[in-house]
Amino acid sequence: MTKISRRKFIGKCVFYNASALLGAGWLISCAKDSSGATMDSEWDYLPIQNENPAIALWREKCEECGDCVEACAEKQKVFGTYHANAVNHVCIHCGTCIMACEEGALTEKYHWKDVLNAIDDPSTIVIASISPSVRVGIGDYFGMEPGSFVLENMVGACRAVGFDYVLDTNFSADLTIMEEAGELQKRIQEKVDIPQFTSCCPAWVKYVEIYYPLLLPYLSTAKSPVSMQGAMVKSYFAQKKGLNPRNIVHVAITPCAAKKYEITRDDLAMDGIQGTDIVITTNELARMLKRRNVNLTAQKGNFDSCMGAASGAGIIFGNTGGVTRAALRTAYYNITGANPPANLLDLQQVQGLNGLKEAQVTIGDTTLNVAVCYEMRNAQRLLEQVMNGTCKYHFIEVMACKGGCVGGVGQPAGSSKIQKRISALNTADMEATTRYCHENPEIAAIYTDFLGEVGGPEAKKYLHTVYNDKSNLLLK
Repeated sequence: MTKISRRKFIGKCVFYNASALLGAGWLISCAKDSSGATMDSEWDYLPIQNENPAIALWREKCEECGDCVEACAEKQKVFGTYHANAVNHVCIHCGTCIMACEEGALTEKYHWKDVLNAIDDPSTIVIASISPSVRVGIGDYFGMEPGSFVLENMVGACRAVGFDYVLDTNFSADLTIMEEAGELQKRIQEKVDIPQFTSCCPAWVKYVEIYYPLLLPYLSTAKSPVSMQGAMVKSYFAQKKGLNPRNIVHVAITPCAAKKYEITRDDLAMDGIQGTDIVITTNELARMLKRRNVNLTAQKGNFDSCMGAASGAGIIFGNTGGVTRAALRTAYYNITGANPPANLLDLQQVQGLNGLKEAQVTIGDTTLNVAVCYEMRNAQRLLEQVMNGTCKYHFIEVMACKGGCVGGVGQPAGSSKIQKRISALNTADMEATTRYCHENPEIAAIYTDFLGEVGGPEAKKYLHTVYNDKSNLLLK
C-alpha cells in the first residue's frame, strides 16, 4: 500500500496518511529497523467507530489530514498505545480530536432532537440541569461578547424552550466538595491512598482505568457533579416535588462530550434507574433554542427552588484549579472550624492556563501539597510519580480539556475565549452570596432531610461509585 509524504512522529510511533485505506483511515507502524526506518508492520485504523457514545465521524467531510490522530496521541496519550483496527478503537471521549478537526468531520454526537421530542411528549417531565461553564459559553452563539455571564438569560431560554424544571448543577458541585473534602481529610488522617485524585472528569477517570488500573484506589470515589445531580433528581428532588422518577427525563447541559459516555456507565445507576437520561452540550443547546426560535437575549428566569442554589465554590468548578480551590476551602473549615484566609480562598498558584500547576498550603498543623493539571500528557507525569513512589502531593486535580471545563469541546472554540470564561466564573465566585460549599443552605438541608452525614451510608449509596480495570481494551 502506498504511503504518502506526510509524516508525524508521535512518541515511539510513526503515522502515515493512507488515502486508499477504507475511504478514510490510517496506518500505524511502530516497528523500526536498526537505522530507524519503519518496517512493514501496519494496522488499519478507523478514527471513530459508530458505537462511540460521545463522538461522531462524518466520513464524507474527512480530509485525512491526520490532525485528529496527532492531537489524540500528543495531548491525550491514547492513540499509538494499542493496535488499532476496524473493530477496536480506544477512546476516552474527551473530544480533543474534534477540536483539532477544522473540516467538521468530527463532532460530538448530537442528542438535542431527542430532548425536543421528550419536551413535546406530554407524558414526560423534562428537567434540565446546567453546568457552570454553559453560562459563559452560550452567549457566543447569540452575538454576545465571549465570556459573557448570561445566567438569567440561559435559565429563561430553557424555560421558553419547554423544560418543566431548570436546576443548577453547581448545587451538586457543592455536594461533590462536601464528599471529596471529607474523603481527603480521612485519607490524610489514616495515611492511606495519598494523593487523592479528583474524579469529576469522566475522560480522566477512564484514562486511569485503562492505563493505570493499579492507581484506581487513589481516585476519589465521589461521583462527578453531573452524576450526583442525576442521582438526586431521581430521588431527593422527585420526593420533594411528588414526581414519579420513572416519568422524569433528566437532561444534563454541559460543555463536555465525555459526559455522554459517563451516563452509560452501569455503576452510576440507582435501583436500575439511570440518573441522567440525555446529555447535550452548549453547542446543542444553541441549536435547540434556534430551532424553536428562542432568542437568548430576550429571556430572563431563575433556577427552581430545591437544587437551584449554589456557592461561589461550585461556580468555579468550570475552571482549571476550581475543584482544588473549592475543596481546600471546605477542608480548611472542617479541620480548623473557621473559613480560610484570602490567600487560600483564591489560591492564585493553581489558576491560569499553565498545563501543570502546584501549591503548598497550611491548614492548622497540616501542610498540604496540591497539583492541578489538564490534558493527559501532563497527568501522565504525575501518575508516573505515584507509580514510582516519588509523588509529593496530597491532592491532584485533573481535567482533560485545556483550561478545564470552560474549554470543553461542547463550547465555542478559541483559546482567547477560554481565558475570558475563566475570568467570568472567577468574578461570579467573588460576587456570590457565599463562597463556601458548606454554607449553602440547600446543601445543609439535603444532608438533614435525606443524606445524613457526609460520607455516611446514605451518602455512599447515592453520591459515590466504583471503578473498574479497563486495561483489557488495549489488548483486543
